[in-house]
Amino acid sequence: MADVGSPVDYYIRSLGSFVGYWHMLAIFSILSGIFLLFLAYLIFKANPSKAKNRFMVLMLVTEALRCFTSMLFWVYAWPEEMLNVLKPGRVVYYTMSLQLFFLYMIAATFYSEKKWAKQVSEFFRFHGLYLLPMFCLSVILVVSYFMGGTSESIGDISWVYCQEVGAGTGSTATGTTLPFDVTCPEEYESIYPMTFTNVTIGPLSRVLLFIPLIGAIVATVALSRSRTRINKDDDTNLMGEVRAVRLGFIGKTSMQVTTTLILFWMISLIGEPPSLRVNPFNPDIELSNALLALPPLMPTAVVLAALFEGIIFTYAVIKNDMFGIDEQLRKTFTTTIFAGLGAILFLVATELMESVFDQGWIGGVFIGMTLLILRKPIISTLGGVSSKLIPESHTKEELGYLEMYYLALKDKKITENERSMLDLQAKAYGITEKRKLYLEEWYTEMLQRGGDNTDLAKRYGKSGINMMSVFGTTGEAPIDEREIKEAFHLMDTNKDNVISPSEFSEAPEVSKLPEETREELFDEIDLNKDGVIQYDEFRIQAQVTESEVLTLNKEDAYIEAYKVAMEDLIITDDERKMLNIQAKTLGISQERAAELEREYNRSLDFTEAD
Repeated sequence: MADVGSPVDYYIRSLGSFVGYWHMLAIFSILSGIFLLFLAYLIFKANPSKAKNRFMVLMLVTEALRCFTSMLFWVYAWPEEMLNVLKPGRVVYYTMSLQLFFLYMIAATFYSEKKWAKQVSEFFRFHGLYLLPMFCLSVILVVSYFMGGTSESIGDISWVYCQEVGAGTGSTATGTTLPFDVTCPEEYESIYPMTFTNVTIGPLSRVLLFIPLIGAIVATVALSRSRTRINKDDDTNLMGEVRAVRLGFIGKTSMQVTTTLILFWMISLIGEPPSLRVNPFNPDIELSNALLALPPLMPTAVVLAALFEGIIFTYAVIKNDMFGIDEQLRKTFTTTIFAGLGAILFLVATELMESVFDQGWIGGVFIGMTLLILRKPIISTLGGVSSKLIPESHTKEELGYLEMYYLALKDKKITENERSMLDLQAKAYGITEKRKLYLEEWYTEMLQRGGDNTDLAKRYGKSGINMMSVFGTTGEAPIDEREIKEAFHLMDTNKDNVISPSEFSEAPEVSKLPEETREELFDEIDLNKDGVIQYDEFRIQAQVTESEVLTLNKEDAYIEAYKVAMEDLIITDDERKMLNIQAKTLGISQERAAELEREYNRSLDFTEAD
């Protein structure tokens, strides 16, 4: 039994050494995996039935498993019996690497109009979620079998135990003898007793290390082509999504290249690929500080790539489904980068000062004070970068609010009436007080940077929510049947003149609704209950919704805004513009708005007469 004492005591002893440095990066990888699972949960929660969301969930879970297993053997001073547990972990890591290759190759199919691409992407609504992992695991196991087992194909694991300075003991996961006599040097005496686990890179591992890079490059090129096509179609939302996903793969490619360069650097310094001989406790090989720092940087680059990819992909997929997700992801990105860089710089500085002056704490204090003093400008700079990578995204409701805020702000002040109308607008669409303040602050900052409302319109389209977007109508009276026909044909993707439940659920606006709501809405529209929606059913329900259902509470909301504007018995030009926007966002035609105002004014006259 290799006893190293309590975990807390051991970790404290290891700080300031290369061992502590490796442990810290390994723990960071575990925490990153947990965070990626959280992002996967957000994507699934946003739309659990959508094939694209399920695909992204699988991709992020795959990345999370890679993070969990990439440095699992360096998380702690594991006892020898843990080698049998760590060994399958390496199989999981490289299985996930192969799986990522296929996922990257498939990613662009979700943005393709080709029939085969749609079939491939739809496969990940259900069957692909379990068949692909099973296939990848089978490939790894079969190939490893013909290569002599996973220890030969993927690589063996070495284990070293040092009780004190002098001779130590060691073994491997395969049970073979280490090709050197373990020597516990005096320079690590403060850490003893300790165990140290290291891995080799087998022939199959070397191939699988590069596989994700190929997939990421293919995905980047394919998405660039889709981006060109979508740009021609002038689909702003989809264009933004493709741009973000492509950016995620560009980041992935960059990090994978970094991993490759680190490996080549290590090989050039050692003179051979990492093997059982390459060990800090092998007296026949002298490892420089650079070599002690490089090994964990390879999996760390993989982890950082996964984090970048996860944040960008989450933003791309659910920015239109979850209020304020872009803001939260930007904050997370900024905080993660600041904390991650700070931790790495701290560890590097500590190790450097320890090796030069035998006083590692000097480097830690220097980096800590520097980060403390420069925290605000660094955070500000990182915030600017995150805003570029994860641009602001607004719902239609929020855009309507922003346009009203723009009008209220034109004269550099907001009157009590204008503030009341803004508050009513926010309340009508469920915009919280916190989110409302954020929107106003963001818009003010945009103006300070030299932007204007024209810039906003260019980025997001004309504000004002179309309450009938599910059916494709404008909210104008009389109802334009041409728009209803267009909406029907867009939903009818297989062009069989009926809308199936799956076609209805996948419609852009319907897909944003909860699954139960989608089912209830489908049943309500399907008047003859034959399991499909004919055009006549679709048209009737659109007209009913337009003229009866949606107008009731929305008209009340408009009258509330009109009451506020009329408090001083005078409606200014800006207040009139705000009322027009309110009507537009509520799906009320100009004619109906004027009628509602006349009815309200008559009710006031009757009240005064009484």
